[in-house]
Amino acid sequence: MTTTFALLLVAAAPVADAEVPLDAPEPLAAMVPLPADQEAPFFQVIIEQQLIIRVPAQRSTLTNFAASPGEPQRKREAPIVWKEKKAPKCVAMRNIVGMQAVQRDSIDLITRQRQRLRAQLNRGCRALDFYAGFYMKGNKDGQLCEDRDEIHARTGAKCEVDKFRLMVAVRDED
Repeated sequence: MTTTFALLLVAAAPVADAEVPLDAPEPLAAMVPLPADQEAPFFQVIIEQQLIIRVPAQRSTLTNFAASPGEPQRKREAPIVWKEKKAPKCVAMRNIVGMQAVQRDSIDLITRQRQRLRAQLNRGCRALDFYAGFYMKGNKDGQLCEDRDEIHARTGAKCEVDKFRLMVAVRDED
């Protein structure tokens, strides 16, 4: 009795991390027996790849649990005042390098160009769920878009981005 085998190649998908770049893993190979009544062998190769991008969090007044609100600051600096401006509907995932949870229902994304984009989360989502950063799944166009894409917190929460607003620092004229 002769047994025919098909070679099945499986490549583990690398997880993209903003902090440590990883080399591509070695493909795994497995031998799978084909049915005995098969006259002409056929071969099927299925390749799946999933890209997950991790965005680290940076400390903010909302996520800095160590500092108490009544604690005096060492150096009295004028607080930064942010003004919202119109923003694009999508942002390139590769340009997002960090985030801060600064309001109850939105997070600020920090880009490589040192811009700050406020991502308004959909109803029922809390920015505090994203205190440790978030993950997003890569897609074909490489963009994180409002009313389309979801971000995933380590706590298990997943939220869709409703709207982006560009945040511009202005001088406080008090």
